[in-house]
Amino acid sequence: MIKGIYTTARALDHKMKNIDVIANNLANLNSTGFKREIPFYEELNNAGQAQMKKITSQAQGEVVQTSNPLDLAISGKGFFVVQDQFGNSELTRDGKFKIADDGYLVNSTGMRVMGTNGPISLEETLLHKSVNIKINKDGEINIDNKPVGNILIANVSNPNMLDRAAGSNFAIDNQQLEPESTDNFAISQGYLEEANTNPIIEMEAMIQLNKDYESAQKIMNALDTSLGEANEIGKV
Repeated sequence: MIKGIYTTARALDHKMKNIDVIANNLANLNSTGFKREIPFYEELNNAGQAQMKKITSQAQGEVVQTSNPLDLAISGKGFFVVQDQFGNSELTRDGKFKIADDGYLVNSTGMRVMGTNGPISLEETLLHKSVNIKINKDGEINIDNKPVGNILIANVSNPNMLDRAAGSNFAIDNQQLEPESTDNFAISQGYLEEANTNPIIEMEAMIQLNKDYESAQKIMNALDTSLGEANEIGKV
């Protein structure tokens, strides 16, 4: 009976974590480049012990037009690489970029967008009132028809196992970062990739999880009551 209570408690904890995952997916429906997390599942390790696993769906989100020349969307594989002031790199599909006061191309939090030769500087755009910025599908940046650099599109061996960082970013951790082949992606200028979360699927999963949670809770209460009655009988 005690084992039954323990098993049910584990199930409750499992379902609660999955409710949190789905709630986070729903909360980020309008977050550019957000990739939905798939609820936890149990997996046996080499020692035969159950451990919780969670992966991220890297399915393509819908690409929508914004007409902002610094908005970029990736169709296909790969990620933009952004770097903070300490040199720490993260991956993202959120291509909502802007030019910082120092001329570098940055994301919404000020992390610099990396090119094939380091951080991308568009300082020339600050020197002229009107410039024409063109970015082709391979990531080559041209200012007034003059090439100034290439955006780095990179990937890791197992993108589904990337750990989430702030916003729509992912931490690279111990995986090896490799440039993605230009055959596997295309960059669209003036577009953004929306979240790949389907609200209908997430709501259905949330309703089912809540029902399962309530059922498990009732089972635990029943087991707890039975255990209490057994203890009272043992005292007689």
